[in-house]
Amino acid sequence: MSNIVVSPHSLSTLAGIKILRNGGNAIDAAIATNIVQGVVAPETCGIGGDLFALIWINGETKPYCLDSSGYAGSNADLSSLSSYSNIPLDHPMSVTVPGAVRGWYAMHERFGSLEMNDLFIQAIEICSKGFNVSSELHQSLKRHEETLKMQDSGKELYPFGKVPAIGDTVQRTMLGKTLKNISDQGSDYFYSGKVSEAISDSLTNIVTSHDINSFYPQWVEPLSLEIYGKIGWVTPPQTQSYLTLATLKIYEMLDSDFKDIDMHTLIESYRAAASQRDDITYDYGNNIDLFPGLNTEYLKSLSNLINLDNSSTFNQPTDIGGGTAYMCTKDKNGNAVSLIQSNYYGIGSTIGVKDYGFFLHNRGAGFNLIQNHPNSLKPGRKPLHTLSPTMWSVDGNLDMVIGTRGGRYQPQLLSHFILKILKNENLENAMTSPRWNIDEFGKKSLSEINIEPGLDKKIIKELINKGHKVNQLAELQNSYGPISAIVKTEDNWKASHDLRVDTSSSIIE
Repeated sequence: MSNIVVSPHSLSTLAGIKILRNGGNAIDAAIATNIVQGVVAPETCGIGGDLFALIWINGETKPYCLDSSGYAGSNADLSSLSSYSNIPLDHPMSVTVPGAVRGWYAMHERFGSLEMNDLFIQAIEICSKGFNVSSELHQSLKRHEETLKMQDSGKELYPFGKVPAIGDTVQRTMLGKTLKNISDQGSDYFYSGKVSEAISDSLTNIVTSHDINSFYPQWVEPLSLEIYGKIGWVTPPQTQSYLTLATLKIYEMLDSDFKDIDMHTLIESYRAAASQRDDITYDYGNNIDLFPGLNTEYLKSLSNLINLDNSSTFNQPTDIGGGTAYMCTKDKNGNAVSLIQSNYYGIGSTIGVKDYGFFLHNRGAGFNLIQNHPNSLKPGRKPLHTLSPTMWSVDGNLDMVIGTRGGRYQPQLLSHFILKILKNENLENAMTSPRWNIDEFGKKSLSEINIEPGLDKKIIKELINKGHKVNQLAELQNSYGPISAIVKTEDNWKASHDLRVDTSSSIIE
């Protein structure tokens, strides 16, 4: 068996593979990969964000599922936002308790093999020595310059008071100090004392120190569904991860040709499932059995709404963005992790925490402001999450680990990519094939699809003839990924990273 790490950044991938070389397991590698990712790509994730993970332990027949996402603060007040239609992305009420740090410790306590402080070493060194600015980080720092460089936590991201150019070196000594203290003192350093007080102060006490100190991750049951002979595993609501499986299952119900993919049917399968997302995706607490989203009869009812000859009209899902990092690891002993960690919108709320070197996510913007709605802003409630990691098994054995960033588009990107694998397409071809997304659509509008270049003109013409409006894009989109994938073949394992993002990488050895 092989050691494998795939992530959105070469330094993150290298950190994970070094952990595996030093005798760590897939869980150790995933944590180290994630810590480094938050250092070198703060526009995707970091210690101010949330985390979900699916963990496969060799010899078992289903993955463990960790929900390390936070809840709204005790002083969140829906009525105070009555003049808004949505929670502003930079508002203190867009911030929920950040869950990533305690998520790492929960993963390690249950499954880790190396010492926890070993997993921080590479990230701390990178903070001190510096790293090269990527094109994505450059664009994010340019976009948020006025906000970030005025805060203590952001000053180091702007050497000499200017936006660093692509390739320039940036050091993050403040974050390095914070990571070192977490490494030495454990997660309580972050969730209690001065750090929790500083987080609360930066949020005008909407999230209290007690809210932060009281947070702990939850081990929950993953959702699953058999599709084309493989079992897909995903995180449950409040995440939208089920939409990938729902889309694929509806497609399978309608599939009359196992070999080829019918784009119209796939797109309509997604649109039918996604049209219901905002009605059924929320924090169920202990009542997850009430969630209907992967019920066979429910999916069959959605499939009956699909016209195989014409696009239909469906309700409009809420427009959601995303600043997220997905990474996957597998060790030579057969353990694997599908991990996704996020700031939500790029660098998040852009609210820095004093001189601790990090910024808080704005995952709370996933709440709505509708009175008495199960996903409305409410103290102690978790918001709808767009994060959608997957794992796949066959006959009780791990078969695939696949995920991506991309906000609410994640199930769109994943369903098409995974369907290609399910239909036995070559992994490399599946990774480079043109992708599509549906940006927005209303009850009375036609389906409008954005498609990357390279799709067969015959397929595009067929979509148009069936009532879809097609926007043909001029180039591959870095926002349509990066997908990271680990897939079992007949005699070995393969890994693939996404060339749409120039920092993404994979190592298999």
